[in-house]
Amino acid sequence: MAMTEANEQIQKPGEEQEDWALEILQALVTPSSAEEAAMACAAAWINFVDATQVCVVVFESTGTCLTAHGQRETEHQSVYVGQHDCSFSMLLSPAELHSATGPCAIEQPDLILCWPEHFSAVLVDLDPTQVHGGRVDLLQDISRQLLSRWSTPHTAFASPAHMEAMAEFAAGAGHEINNPLGSIIGQAQRLLKQEPSADRRQSLATIGSQAWRIRDMIGDTMLFARPPQPAFDTCDLVPLTKRIVDDCNSEFSGGGNWVTLETLEDTLCTFADTAQIGTLISHLVRNACQAVQETPGPQVRVALSRVSASAISVTVSDTGREIPEHILKHLFDPFYSGRQAGRGLGFGLCHCWQIVRMHNGVLTHERSGDRNRFIALLPAENDAT
Repeated sequence: MAMTEANEQIQKPGEEQEDWALEILQALVTPSSAEEAAMACAAAWINFVDATQVCVVVFESTGTCLTAHGQRETEHQSVYVGQHDCSFSMLLSPAELHSATGPCAIEQPDLILCWPEHFSAVLVDLDPTQVHGGRVDLLQDISRQLLSRWSTPHTAFASPAHMEAMAEFAAGAGHEINNPLGSIIGQAQRLLKQEPSADRRQSLATIGSQAWRIRDMIGDTMLFARPPQPAFDTCDLVPLTKRIVDDCNSEFSGGGNWVTLETLEDTLCTFADTAQIGTLISHLVRNACQAVQETPGPQVRVALSRVSASAISVTVSDTGREIPEHILKHLFDPFYSGRQAGRGLGFGLCHCWQIVRMHNGVLTHERSGDRNRFIALLPAENDAT
């Protein structure tokens, strides 16, 4: 495996906070690639908080991560960057990042910072006698912001800050729009009962149906912005998914076998709200069925598996066309639909993201061979809290 080495100067002691804070920012704003970002992040932890060892992990796909290993040796520090093959399910159980099969070379890190929503983590060994609390807090925040910028075209996921801002807007806008919308629907229905002209009746019916469509959108908006909290209980994914697969085959393939279920387990349990997980899987499968409707030899595959002691994977893949880059950027955004206008409200995937987030899981998309794959990782029942 090819490695790159970078050597940085050690921070001089006795600086004012403004000086070292500025130097950290200057060190971290210049990277132009994920490799440089990981190296800059690792170097900062060694230079500015005197870490003895650090490992920065950035997943580039669901099975490959980039790691920057840094180590202080007397008066010098070195940072090495390379790639490792391991499952991003480790982000649901960060201790696995430094297990025997994990990508981290530190045996017992003193600090583990894990951001599953950004597919990144930082693991640090610190000398307790040298720790500066203010610097550690600042570097935690800067590391999270820096590493969140480096999602690749192979892995798409929602930005939590962006989604939270949209949820706040949706909650406020929903309340304001609902009142005049109710008046429009009420007046259209009243006039429709009294209107003798067929043409005007058609126009009023159109007004009413479109107003109801707006109300549906507002309802979805409110559901996204303020989703009900899960009622956690034992949820067996196998029978639940079988029912969804059968329903989608009946709806989309006329009872054929567009949709197939693959699992080696008779039982796969997570600790979750069964209704919400059913909504998640149904949205993902229906989205895949709609993507392959107009393609030759349509296939949708749903795979359930235990990928680690702490995580269960629900993978929905389809043979639909590759999703363009400009759509990938908005994949989980509310109101955004890759299908032509009028064929979807654009809320399916953002609801999926909310459900997975509330269940302490991770949802992502990647292109694998000739298939689009949506992968939801959920905590296994014995690890859920």
